[in-house]
Amino acid sequence: MPYKYQKRKQLMKYIEKTKVDAMLERARAINKRDYLLILTLWKTGMRNSDVIHFTKRDIKIDHITVRQGKGNKDRIVPIDTSLYDLLQFHTASIGLDDKVFPLSDMSIRNIVHKYQGDENVHPHTLRHSFAVFYLKSGGNIRCLQKILGHTDLNVTAEYLDLIADDIKEDYKKLKW
Repeated sequence: MPYKYQKRKQLMKYIEKTKVDAMLERARAINKRDYLLILTLWKTGMRNSDVIHFTKRDIKIDHITVRQGKGNKDRIVPIDTSLYDLLQFHTASIGLDDKVFPLSDMSIRNIVHKYQGDENVHPHTLRHSFAVFYLKSGGNIRCLQKILGHTDLNVTAEYLDLIADDIKEDYKKLKW
């Protein structure tokens, strides 16, 4: 069987936490809803389509239930109490089955683009940034797989390529 040359996939684009924080500060100063939208994308790693479809009913004190996400799978996305509190405040006057962010895909892209600063940031960039930050902070790759909704662990493992320098630094810390 002849050998097939596989072109190496380009590494996923992500931005560091400091850049995300700057983006969030720009949004906070201008529009609270935009701030909460970007914060939700950043702190959950949710896809654009997940954010578009989740309702007030999907928000629990410690997680958001993503219903019928990519591949028609449901999943649980953990959230911290500060995000929960902000989402509760934001959704105080809507019904349980109303969308938290009744926006289109393009509207979300435009909102993220508006606050990107000197980076070229898309909503999916925030998903990648969440995954890299999660792993750099010591998060378990199997848990990350579940949060992101990946069926195949190999897909999630691609994020390890993005933190290769950190892995090398961790190795240097080993006491032989």
